[in-house]
Amino acid sequence: MTPQQAKRTIPSASRVRVERVSAERLLGSLPDRSIDLVITDAPYTSVNRSSTSGHLRDWFADSLSWSQIGRVFAIARRKLKADGVLMAMTNNDGLREAIEALERAGFIGIRTITWDRRYPGLGGGLRHQTEFVLVGRLSGSRTLSGVDLVSVAAVGPGTANRYPTAKPEGLGRELAAMAGIGRGSLVVDPFCGSGALLVGAAERGATVVAGDVSQRAVELASARLGPTGSGARRSSSRKSNVKAATSGKPGSMVQRPVSRKQVDTSRTTTGPSRTATVKGEASGKAGSMVPRPVRGKSAISHAPRRTGRQWGRTR
Repeated sequence: MTPQQAKRTIPSASRVRVERVSAERLLGSLPDRSIDLVITDAPYTSVNRSSTSGHLRDWFADSLSWSQIGRVFAIARRKLKADGVLMAMTNNDGLREAIEALERAGFIGIRTITWDRRYPGLGGGLRHQTEFVLVGRLSGSRTLSGVDLVSVAAVGPGTANRYPTAKPEGLGRELAAMAGIGRGSLVVDPFCGSGALLVGAAERGATVVAGDVSQRAVELASARLGPTGSGARRSSSRKSNVKAATSGKPGSMVQRPVSRKQVDTSRTTTGPSRTATVKGEASGKAGSMVPRPVRGKSAISHAPRRTGRQWGRTR
């Protein structure tokens, strides 16, 4: 790769690039063999929405067929590194068409990761609680780590006052870890929607490039992935924790030994953080044990109700 191509690939300063642009043009702007991971929830039409409410029927009116999405996948394949992979969301209704679209695009050895949503999906009749992440591979693609079942709570229920079809940030975190994403990686979502699937890559220090035809989606993704978004906050928190853990100063993550007299053996669990109460915690003095709260769910970005044409043809 030439220095000019590298400059185009890696955005300066924040390592985040979000544009209002079609998927084809976004991928076409990147150099060949430059992307480590394409991860996306394309706006597929394989769901029967006849029994859904009006705002969802409007939303899905401008969705794409898997044949159209497959042409985007073909461009993505040319942009992937020799060891790169593509991860595409679908549900049971679109599973066969999605696999065929990946195969026509030139991917081999398609693998399926099952996502347990923990909540039933949209629509009527027999609703789905699982969706799938299809992994499109090249002959030299990297080996993924982990298991092929991911259990992460969906954003729902309820869609009227939030971005429709939004995926949980935790799902993106799991998939980025499976693909071994880290500093120096380039991760792209050509149908980014609210940007949730890219949060995991951003937190791990990768360069992320996102595109969508909806202005509202671009605004939400920019806020989520920008300097004040959840991806930046978690990444900054991780750096701070590592720095504190290696400093050995009072109040850092390193727990110093305490005498038996200093510890109250009766612990209680209260509040959403579920932090164990230990005598001496509140003192902040050397020798006390600083509690480590359990991280809760990430906040959900809410958006006003809009029709499908106002939101744009996107997930």
